[in-house]
Amino acid sequence: MILRRLGNKQAIASEIQKYFPEHRFYVEPFFGAGGMFFNKPKAKYNILNDLDSDVCNLFQVVINEKENLKKHFYSMPVHSDLLDYWKKNEETEPIKKALRFLFISNFTLNGTGSAIRHQVSSGAGGVKDFKDGFEVEVENTFKFLYDCNFTNFDFRKFLSKLGFQNDGRNDENKTFIYCDPPYLGTNDNYSNSFTEQDSIDLFDCLQATGCKFAMSEFDNEFILNQAKERGLNVIIIGERKNLKNRRTEILITNYEKQKGLFD
Repeated sequence: MILRRLGNKQAIASEIQKYFPEHRFYVEPFFGAGGMFFNKPKAKYNILNDLDSDVCNLFQVVINEKENLKKHFYSMPVHSDLLDYWKKNEETEPIKKALRFLFISNFTLNGTGSAIRHQVSSGAGGVKDFKDGFEVEVENTFKFLYDCNFTNFDFRKFLSKLGFQNDGRNDENKTFIYCDPPYLGTNDNYSNSFTEQDSIDLFDCLQATGCKFAMSEFDNEFILNQAKERGLNVIIIGERKNLKNRRTEILITNYEKQKGLFD
């Protein structure tokens, strides 16, 4: 994967996918680093979205200008002067915007842009390792994305624009929506954290589609109450921990557990 971000689903993607239904149409409103998408069997049709313009721009550049991206990435210096510059300045040209995003996401502490990570200059996982593997990662990313639709909308607008009709046809067409929104009550890499109203709106939008859906979250009391009130299923995925705390990862679905992609 070409992005390293907090909350990336790569490590637990296979466990979550055990609960995914068979599908031909795959919809993901909160794409992020693509930790789920790049680690699952690719559906026949894929509609992807992220509100973060940096995310959308990066993957559009991979699709449309991957050779230029690779060329400029390999010549990009990784040092504090460039970080200081990019802290104060954003980029509008697509290649430079993508490079800035890659630099901050992959080479600074927790992707926050606060300081260069120690591993960048020493040992495994540093800049040399990442740059050595970058071309392969770009090519793999391109193979996954080249025939996908990728948009840059708020999830409410995104789901409404798809024009789902809650009449049973979406289930017949095997449409599946997976959501990995910013987790309620957590600090994240998003400029605006999710609120309780955002969570309510997301549940409302998902249920209005008539599609099968699954949503990743922590065992937040508000989220659990919403799931209970709406008659949704809560599946415990497992414990996630970091230096500060431990939380239980859950998956909320509007369908019963069934034979999944890897069963």
